[in-house]
Amino acid sequence: MRLDHTAALVMSWAAPLYKDGPSAAFVGQLDLSDGEELLARCHDICPWYGEVIRNRKHFVKCLIEDELTSRTVPCQVVIPAAGSSPLALELLLNQRLRVKRVIEVDIAGMAEKRQLYSEVAPDLADRIACITADITAGEFSIEMLKAEGEYESNSPTIVLFEGISYYIKEEFLRRAIGLFQSERQQNLVVVEYLLPCSFIKKATQPIPSKIFRTIGDYAGLSNIRCYNPDEVEQFFDSVRSSEVRHFFLTDMERLRKGKPQRFVEESDGWVACSVGTV
Repeated sequence: MRLDHTAALVMSWAAPLYKDGPSAAFVGQLDLSDGEELLARCHDICPWYGEVIRNRKHFVKCLIEDELTSRTVPCQVVIPAAGSSPLALELLLNQRLRVKRVIEVDIAGMAEKRQLYSEVAPDLADRIACITADITAGEFSIEMLKAEGEYESNSPTIVLFEGISYYIKEEFLRRAIGLFQSERQQNLVVVEYLLPCSFIKKATQPIPSKIFRTIGDYAGLSNIRCYNPDEVEQFFDSVRSSEVRHFFLTDMERLRKGKPQRFVEESDGWVACSVGTV
């Protein structure tokens, strides 16, 4: 499965997380060659940047697993803009009885990903739906997911927006969050995003600034979007969320490493994650 520049870059950074089992087999079948030059450029800026991605992905997985464990009934997990991450496999392997299904959506690569799942994890593949759709398009809706024969409105749902907030307009992100609002606030939405420079220490600002300028120039992405936690909380307020929690790179590093190392304070990092019931 061949990935484009940015997807290959992210999975090159994340690959050390997947050491064994179906997830390792899945990542082993990804062609990351288109990301090699971009990876080298980013390495020249910050040789340890992969730690940020690994902290982020490990945190998101643990966050969802904790939520699944706290629920009394199995949940469906929806991952818009799922990309090439093997998170669905990890959740099904670790929380088999608590995951009803995983629904992945992306604009391209879903047929190839479905085939790859069937090859590396045939016993789990039928519980992962790979749907080709553009989440910024007007036709993206709960009705569309239902029409694919997968989404159940009455099932408690965990929705993950990881990475995609960097690249789409605010209106599309806000709308996508709102689609999963439930009458009984039984759904959980996780939004991962970049913080603006005003939230980051001056000494640290050059790292994300140079990294994302390099990615944007190389991949033709004209505008990388950032949010502060108050702005993201407003997204949740608009769908009457009763509880919103915010996490930062220091929290992510502490969870993965046991203690903060590079990111001791919130302002040391540039990645955040907000979680709300909807």
